[in-house]
Amino acid sequence: MDHMALTSQWMASLYTAAVSMGLTFILGRFLGPCEFGNYSYILTLASLFFILQDGGFKTLIFREKILPTSGLKEHGDNLFSLAFGHALMFTGAGVLLVLVLPFPYKAGIFAAIICFFFQTLVNFISSELRAEGNFPRDAFWQAIVRTAGAGGIIFVLYFLYHDPWMIFIGWASGLFLALWVSPVHIALPAFRSFGCRGIWRPCLAFMAIDAATTIYYRCDILLLKHLSQDAADVGYYAAAYRFIEGFVLLSAPVGMICFRKLRLVWQDKRIFYFMAVKMILIMTGAAGFIVMGGILFGGEIVILTFGKTYTDTILILPLLLCSLIFIFPNSILTQAAIAQNKEGLYAAAAGTGALFNIGLNFILIPEFGGIGAAWATVATEALLTVMLILIAVKAIAGNNGK
Repeated sequence: MDHMALTSQWMASLYTAAVSMGLTFILGRFLGPCEFGNYSYILTLASLFFILQDGGFKTLIFREKILPTSGLKEHGDNLFSLAFGHALMFTGAGVLLVLVLPFPYKAGIFAAIICFFFQTLVNFISSELRAEGNFPRDAFWQAIVRTAGAGGIIFVLYFLYHDPWMIFIGWASGLFLALWVSPVHIALPAFRSFGCRGIWRPCLAFMAIDAATTIYYRCDILLLKHLSQDAADVGYYAAAYRFIEGFVLLSAPVGMICFRKLRLVWQDKRIFYFMAVKMILIMTGAAGFIVMGGILFGGEIVILTFGKTYTDTILILPLLLCSLIFIFPNSILTQAAIAQNKEGLYAAAAGTGALFNIGLNFILIPEFGGIGAAWATVATEALLTVMLILIAVKAIAGNNGK
């Protein structure tokens, strides 16, 4: 593995994670459990729409710019323009829906949709850089984007804050400014992606994957909001989940670099699976180390970061950390499936996992609150591990080159 690429991405992820976690601690203390729960609820709703704004193009650009699939070679130079046009159309549609329909937290969702439009462009730029193998430059780009976004949020919090929706306005402003120094030329948007069948087939699969993944990562917060007897439960659980997101963010560089290498050798089964198994074992070991640390020191970490008012988070955090035993290897299994053009099978597995997670949350949250949501997360990730292994076995038995 390219040590320069991995080091630069890890440095960027460490910086991004540190800034993100710092912002989370500031928001948690500034807003308190109830308002922090409302902010997390808005973020979750907007994250679901973000899937449509992205349209699967982030992953498609990354994969096809590394090694194009035969049916998509003709669109390679236009993928960014098509992605830009798609994001613009769905953002406009989302804004209209928020204005017309009686959404709760209307201003917050409106601002979050605008914010996530800029985030889609940021992600498309990163996909271009990573596909080229220019991971150090992408790392610098990530740092710029996170700094600009955080600066906007901090400015709003301390000088303009009135409601949670203004946090998203500050975030969006920072992303907009960052786009002016983009390391990739931002081509004009093209609006003909709906007519490109070769593009829409993989994009629909990637959107299904993103939707299923977001649902079982985020539906627990939505269901806690509506099923829990305690309004602060969302804030307690969201605080614990921020640690999971931080660790997943730190593990992401390994997955991205591994994906590029797997894609380049995806037709050589022996090399492909040797590389995949090696990375799965490394990621599983890293997850075990984190879980042990969380069990031993979780209480002290929660009090130090969020404060003594987040007492229930201390009980939830160790359980959620156990999900990393499955999340980390799942990230490699996911990259392996997509690298082999098995996104359809993975979409089916992710959809099954999402339905399983929703069902468990409906059963466990009314009785156990945030603890039940944590158990549902662990069980869902374990199920997904089993399904991804079955997909890998099927790919081994089949002919990956066709």
